[in-house]
Amino acid sequence: MPISVHARPLTSTEIAVAPMRRRRVNRSQETASAVVLAAVPAGMVRAAHGRQTMAALYAHPKFALRNRNGRATIVAVLRALIERADYESMTARPGWEALIEATGTSRTTVARVLRLLAAWGLIGRVASGRQAKYAAAGPDGERINEAAVYVLCVPSPLALVNKVGTPPALGGSHLKEKELTHTRPQGKSSQTDVAPPRLIPAGAASGAPATQVPWRPELLWPAHRTPKRHGQRVAAASEIRYRSFPLRCMTAKDVASSCRDFFLAGWTVADILHALDWRPDGTLWPHSGAPDTKEAWRMRGWLRHRLSAWRTEAGEPLRSRDQQAAARAAALRREQEAERRRILERQAERAARLDVGDSPAKVTAIAKIRAMFDVNQRHRSGRRSAAQPNRPGSLDA
Repeated sequence: MPISVHARPLTSTEIAVAPMRRRRVNRSQETASAVVLAAVPAGMVRAAHGRQTMAALYAHPKFALRNRNGRATIVAVLRALIERADYESMTARPGWEALIEATGTSRTTVARVLRLLAAWGLIGRVASGRQAKYAAAGPDGERINEAAVYVLCVPSPLALVNKVGTPPALGGSHLKEKELTHTRPQGKSSQTDVAPPRLIPAGAASGAPATQVPWRPELLWPAHRTPKRHGQRVAAASEIRYRSFPLRCMTAKDVASSCRDFFLAGWTVADILHALDWRPDGTLWPHSGAPDTKEAWRMRGWLRHRLSAWRTEAGEPLRSRDQQAAARAAALRREQEAERRRILERQAERAARLDVGDSPAKVTAIAKIRAMFDVNQRHRSGRRSAAQPNRPGSLDA
């Protein structure tokens, strides 16, 4: 008679728990905010710009221990990820072929560097890659290869406090003119070279003047890229402070708050700097200069006064210089496309007339007459548009 398995104790093999396998994220959810944030390693945050991740790599203590070739390979792989990153979600989906071609190394080397960057916390794997035979079928029923998705990360500004003393906070208005509380009684410190606690300056709020702390370097942002998220707007404001010396008495958050409406309207760093020097009608501001002051509230008023000239009567931002240039380029492309269509139509009409039996001289004369009429019509249209006054919201507004 067979013995039931329940009549004897189970072995360790029978009671072993099967390892859990994480299911790959659906392709439509690869850039979802919740999915991306879940892939960020512990102690890290999602980067606002690829340059932050590159700076974090150079500052990593283990990076300096590598030889020159090893450092060059790591930098090449991270640069390839940054160049192919989507700045809306700060994710990159490069694929093996793109990484191998960009770095000039083998697939084994690229995989080793990706594991190294993930171990250092500079990237997080949102979704792993898989072949088409293992992928789910799409709406059309076809299966395609799915590339791995990575998120760019930087170390979190939050860290463990010193065991001797609590570092000073940068925004605590409730600590004005008060000494900070230490974790050890005063005079009982185990270290003799510990600096005494410094006082919080009066008015050290986000809108008050504050020096840049050494462990939080200046954020960088391209001059002609529109910031989308809050962190990117702060980085763009930091770039404006760097390029405009009078605004350095304001914090990056204060500048970002003053320029928020313009950033949401699609303005760039170059547009803000242009608006500080030029009026919408193309005339320069009278250069009595910015107020010679270190008070943030005065510079904030000067900044908003200069930007208010670029608002409509309803308070909406006008089109910026970059947006006007893009509109003019689009209009020029439309005119060129219409001209190409007219040329093709004339060529087809000429061929049809020759097939009917008209003489080449007659066809050529008719074509010249039509060309003359078209030139005169374009000249009249140009004079008419030049005579019209500029209006807010027009190409030159």
